[in-house]
Amino acid sequence: MARVLCINPWIYDFAAYNMWIEPLGLLTVAGVLRQAGHDVALIDCLDRHHPDAPAPRSRRDAYGCGHFTKVEVRKPEILAHIPRRWGRYGLPVTIFEKELDAQPRPDAVLVTSMMTYWYPGPFEVISRIKARWPDVPVALGGVYATLCAKHAETYSGADAVLIGPGETQALQWVAQVTGESRASKFPLGDVLPAHDLRRPQGYVAIQTARGCPFHCPYCAVHQLSPGGFVPRAPERVVEEIAWCVKVLGAHDVAFYDDALLVNAAQHIHPILDGVIERDLRVRFHTPNGLHARFIDQSLAQKMRRAGFVTIRLGLETADPDEQWREGGKVDEASFAQAVQALFAAGFSPHEIAAYVLIGRPGQSVDKARDTVAFAHQLGIQVHPAQFAPIPGTVEWQTAIAAGQIAADADPLLHNNSIYPCADPWAWEEFKQEVRDSNHALLARLEM
Repeated sequence: MARVLCINPWIYDFAAYNMWIEPLGLLTVAGVLRQAGHDVALIDCLDRHHPDAPAPRSRRDAYGCGHFTKVEVRKPEILAHIPRRWGRYGLPVTIFEKELDAQPRPDAVLVTSMMTYWYPGPFEVISRIKARWPDVPVALGGVYATLCAKHAETYSGADAVLIGPGETQALQWVAQVTGESRASKFPLGDVLPAHDLRRPQGYVAIQTARGCPFHCPYCAVHQLSPGGFVPRAPERVVEEIAWCVKVLGAHDVAFYDDALLVNAAQHIHPILDGVIERDLRVRFHTPNGLHARFIDQSLAQKMRRAGFVTIRLGLETADPDEQWREGGKVDEASFAQAVQALFAAGFSPHEIAAYVLIGRPGQSVDKARDTVAFAHQLGIQVHPAQFAPIPGTVEWQTAIAAGQIAADADPLLHNNSIYPCADPWAWEEFKQEVRDSNHALLARLEM
C-alpha cells in the first residue's frame, strides 16, 4: 500500500469565482487509487469552508457558489500590459503549509490542473512539495497537462506529466515509483469519485458521461476524452447522487457533462426517474450548458420535478450560416421550442439563460447583438461566454493563421479575460449592454 497525496492547486488569475468547482478528475483518480488499496489523502487549495481560513461570504452567494479568498500578487511580465489586478485565489499559503505539516511523508504526490492559463497554481504547489520532500515523486495531470504537455514537461518541475484521463495512468505511475502494484477492485468506469475527501461544500459535481458526440471548433473535449462519447449506467449515476445527498449532505448537484441530454430516453430520463423515485431533495445546475434541441415538453417537466433550478442553454450564435458550419447542433426553431417547453413546465426567466460565445476570431459584435436580441425575444437572459483559444482545436488554428496568437504562445495568453483574439474594449462594452438588457428584460417580466 502506497501513501498518495492528491492536491487541488490555487487559481492565479485576474478574476475567479466558485461556480460549483470541484476537481472531479482528481477525485476520480483518488477513488480508483483508494479502491486499489492505496492510502489516499487530499489537500484542496480551493476549499472555501476551511475552518482556519473560510472564504468571504456575500448575500449574493447561492447554491454553494461564492468568492474565493484573494491575495494580490505581482503580474507575470507577459501580462504586465493588462490594466487589471492579478491574484492568487484560495487558501492562504500559511494554511497550505500547515496542511502539509499535518500529512505524513507521502510516497507519491498527484497534482491536478484546470485551465491552461492557470498553470502558475500547479507550479507553485509542485515547487513547495519539492522544497519539503525533494525525493518524493510528483506527477501533474489534468487539463493544462494534457493540452500543453510540452510546456508542462519543460517548466512544471513535475517528475511525470500524465496526459488525458488519468485513472489507468495514475495506477501505473504509482506502481512504478513506489513498487506497489495494485489493481482496482472494480472496473474503472464503475469507481465513483472520492467526493468525501473534500470538506463538505454543500454541493458536488457529477459527470454522467465522458466526451461529446459533437465537434465544435472551439472545444477540446476530444483531446481530453479521446475514447469518444461514453455514457455511464444511469443507475450508477443515481447511486452517486444519492450517496452525495444522504451521506455527504449535498444540497446542490452541478452536472459537468458536455452532452447531458444526448440519447435522452436511455440516459437522462432514467437518471431523473431514479432521482424522483428515491425522493432525493436536491437542486440541479447545468453550468456547462445544455443542447436545446433535446429538450421537449416531457423532459422539461421531468427536469422540473427532479429539482433543476439553474438551466444554461448553449446558443453561441443565432446566425444560421455559423450554426451550420459548427455542425448544426442548434437552430432558432429548436432553441425556441426548448425555451417554450421549459416555461410551460414552470421554469422562470430567473432560472434560464443562454450562453453566447464572444471574442472569437473574426466575430462580429453586431451579429452577437442579433443573437442576444433573439434570446431576449424568447424571454430569457443571456450570459456572454468569453472565448479562449485552446491548443489543438480548429479555432486555435484559425487564430494562429490570423496572427492573433502564436503557436508557441505562453499559455497565460490563452486567458479569456484578456480577449486574446478580439478587441477587449468593444466586447466589454457589449457585455455591459447585455447586463443592462438582462435587467430590463427581468424588470418588464416582473411588472
